[in-house]
Amino acid sequence: MHSSFSMILGFAAALLCTGILPTGAQGLYPVYDDAFSARIANPTDNGALAQFVTVAVNAGQYDQAISSIEQYLIKYPRDARARLSASRLYYHVGSYELARRQVQYGLEVGDLSADEQQEAVRLLARIERALLGVTWEIALTGGMFSESTDFEPGGAEDDRTLVSPYGRADGFVRWDLGTPSADALVLSGSLAATERFFTKDLSVPGTEETFILGNTAITLDKGLPNSGIDSLRLLLSAFAVTERFDSDINETGVGLNGRVLVRPTVETTLFAGAGYIDLSGSKGIFADSRVFYEAGGSYRFRNGQALGLRLVGSTDFASGAGEIGSSYMGEVRYGGVVMEVPDLFVWSHQVAASAGHGDTPDLSFGIGTNIESDFWRIASESDFQLTESQKVSVDLAYRETDFEIASGDRNSFELLVSYTLTLN
Repeated sequence: MHSSFSMILGFAAALLCTGILPTGAQGLYPVYDDAFSARIANPTDNGALAQFVTVAVNAGQYDQAISSIEQYLIKYPRDARARLSASRLYYHVGSYELARRQVQYGLEVGDLSADEQQEAVRLLARIERALLGVTWEIALTGGMFSESTDFEPGGAEDDRTLVSPYGRADGFVRWDLGTPSADALVLSGSLAATERFFTKDLSVPGTEETFILGNTAITLDKGLPNSGIDSLRLLLSAFAVTERFDSDINETGVGLNGRVLVRPTVETTLFAGAGYIDLSGSKGIFADSRVFYEAGGSYRFRNGQALGLRLVGSTDFASGAGEIGSSYMGEVRYGGVVMEVPDLFVWSHQVAASAGHGDTPDLSFGIGTNIESDFWRIASESDFQLTESQKVSVDLAYRETDFEIASGDRNSFELLVSYTLTLN
């Protein structure tokens, strides 16, 4: 439990960057090639254009999609659906004035279905807010979580399986500060709840406990002077976090962290950061404070896939006792768009492998009695994007944990099936 806070602080570690190809370039992946060929073979086919734009966006090739739709609109300027597609593209790349112009023209033409007209009105409202310097998003997730744990033979604990409802809410509000370096202030937060097994030591059976994980942060996202690189930004955050298993055991704290984000190329992102959290408001743990660090990066390949690497770690301290625990973890993540079924879903998939070590106090005996453990974990994460605002996710994970006390070793399998509705 002690290592988990170092993993939730900051931003997502594997950042997916946009790749850029020359106009007309092929070879991203078969779906892209097929859509590109269809567009070339049928330059006046609006359906072929729409399919190519969708595939190009899913591959992160916004420049390809914008170039294609602009060429089409030169010949067919009164195609309202194409105007709506162009508006979406410009909105996603932050060209809000162009996005507003395109969606307004599409509404004026008036050749949209009732659903498309409603979408256009909602998009225009988002664009107007963005032009005022404010964007926001709320994601509501619900589903079922299942955990099966196999304890080492000879231990005092029996194998356990649980199935529990799962709920999560995430959101942010971003204020553009109107500076040349696109500085912004971001207020973000998340809250998740389910049931999980909780074993505070290795001598008694674990029980099913309500698990709540929450955090909120205010972040200054500031651009730094660039020198021969594509982007250089500094993110400074003040945050509050809580991780609760029951009324007697919780980690709650406030802290500060900083992160430097560098994009040497449009395909590559690198980051490094560190922070501090005051845990004196916690209950049932021994740490009074924690320092943590992170480093990593990601690279987007031109086949629409991306590779991410990260390292996170932390050290716990207690008043009068100095350092009392530490943990670290490394992770490799790879994935991207796998398949698209027009008008049904876009399937994105990632696999992640991680391993780490922990040396933390046993909550049953007190400072001076630590538990050392090593673990490895492999996960499969699939998202099926149904519409711009709806997706279904299926996440699988298998973990093996080896404790210094061999009888405490355990293997666990987790399954989370969820539905997410995004509002903005």
